[in-house]
Amino acid sequence: MVQNPRLESLFQQAKRDGARVGILSTWDVENNAVRILAATLRAEGHHVVEIYFKDWISNHLEPASAADLDALGRVVRREQLNLICLSVRASAYAQQAQVISAYVRDELELPVLWGGMHPTMAPDECIDVADMVLSGEGELALLDLANRLRDGQDDTLGTGNVWFRRGQGDVVKNKLRPLVSDLDDLQFRDYTTHEHKYFVTAGTYIQGDPMFGDPVFQMMGSRGCIYKCSYCYNSTYKKDIYPGQKWFRVRSPESMVEEIRQARGHWDFKRIRFDDEVFNFQIDWLERFCEVYPREIGLPFEIFIEPKLVNEERFTMLRDAGLEGVYMGIQSSERVTGHLYDRRVKNQSIEDIAQLYHRLGIKPHFQLIFDDPVSTEEDKAALFDMIASFPHPYDLYLFSMTVFPGSELNHKLIDNGLISPYDIDGVNNTRVFYQHRINLSYPRPVEDTFWIALTQMLSKPFVPRTMLRALARSQTLKQHPWPLIQMANATNFIKMGALAGSMAVKGEMTNTLLRRWLSMDRVITT
Repeated sequence: MVQNPRLESLFQQAKRDGARVGILSTWDVENNAVRILAATLRAEGHHVVEIYFKDWISNHLEPASAADLDALGRVVRREQLNLICLSVRASAYAQQAQVISAYVRDELELPVLWGGMHPTMAPDECIDVADMVLSGEGELALLDLANRLRDGQDDTLGTGNVWFRRGQGDVVKNKLRPLVSDLDDLQFRDYTTHEHKYFVTAGTYIQGDPMFGDPVFQMMGSRGCIYKCSYCYNSTYKKDIYPGQKWFRVRSPESMVEEIRQARGHWDFKRIRFDDEVFNFQIDWLERFCEVYPREIGLPFEIFIEPKLVNEERFTMLRDAGLEGVYMGIQSSERVTGHLYDRRVKNQSIEDIAQLYHRLGIKPHFQLIFDDPVSTEEDKAALFDMIASFPHPYDLYLFSMTVFPGSELNHKLIDNGLISPYDIDGVNNTRVFYQHRINLSYPRPVEDTFWIALTQMLSKPFVPRTMLRALARSQTLKQHPWPLIQMANATNFIKMGALAGSMAVKGEMTNTLLRRWLSMDRVITT
């Protein structure tokens, strides 16, 4: 017996018309999860619609307006959907997911399913809002649910990975199914379908894939991570969600190349970015990739990597296969990175890696985390000094510390009284909406602003390092950093202008990038 009228209506409609599923991505037009979920359902003949609800604008994520919700409603009615699935990929989106869910539930009278990282980490909290919660990996679970709905099976409420709010205080909590062991068995993301994709933005909707035509093709060749950084959801997934299972899994090079080849048949992208947590560095796999990729694809590509995996042999192979850029987390000083973030790498190792990239002609994009509660004056100065040793060219990506609920960082900071529950992402805090990438106008201690302004100027080759080192010794600027802020913002504009001009010449400047960058009052550090 189901007392939830939305679920009861779904069961009846799906048995008659099939499951007509809308999968909604919140503030993320790239969303790989939504794309592979949709492709999985389409391959089995289900009617599925991808809805990209607003885009990521660094430090300026506008909440859902009445006009945005109305546009969403028009899409739902046009496609005659009977189930809306929300991808709540991070806890910061939970509050807005509640707003969207209330509209879908009350105005459209449809059931809502939440899936993604936040529902996996906090399913008990999410089931109070959603009619269904999908925890863990979603492809097989969502397909199973859609099949059971279409076939009118009596055991739909037994779908693995899915919780059902059957009635007031009555929740069916199904267990997680095992992780997908062979990623090659999964569907490729669907870039050939355009009529059942929508971009909801600025109070209206645009039909079509908002990423199609972008110069960069983003994809993943693996799932999970081999490391356990305290700030990352991977550490909690491995230890608490999927204990004893192989969390880091990789696709074959042939599978990755075939997905790129199929997409390239109708999309003229210029380069590839592999968005894996860490690019797979198992030597046999890597040798095969470096043989197949340049022969079959031959486009320049970028990867994400962890310092402990960097060595000259492997990166020479990758460089020769087309590697042009690498994204690598430094995070903070050696002390803070080791003790707070559980990433233990010596400063000298980082400096050696920077020199290696320079020698091989690979451009690095180093990622740093600021606004933590433990960095001392010595830590900030040490980080500045280390980065000042790096040879140009390189980019810096400066982020404000985010504390995910249930993460090791969450427990570590709460247990030591260094943060309050208010500071945990998505609980009461939505700072990621306006301070994910560092912006110097954000209110923080003046000493932190001083070091951030100095550090981010190190990546500009036109700013003399001797001058920056001299400014770093100024006690006056440390207490009154306003001149440094203006100087840092000016250097950002110069660099961004040069980059935009270069991309325009190469045909890589898109409407997506313009929409994200043209936020002059909230210029991000780079």
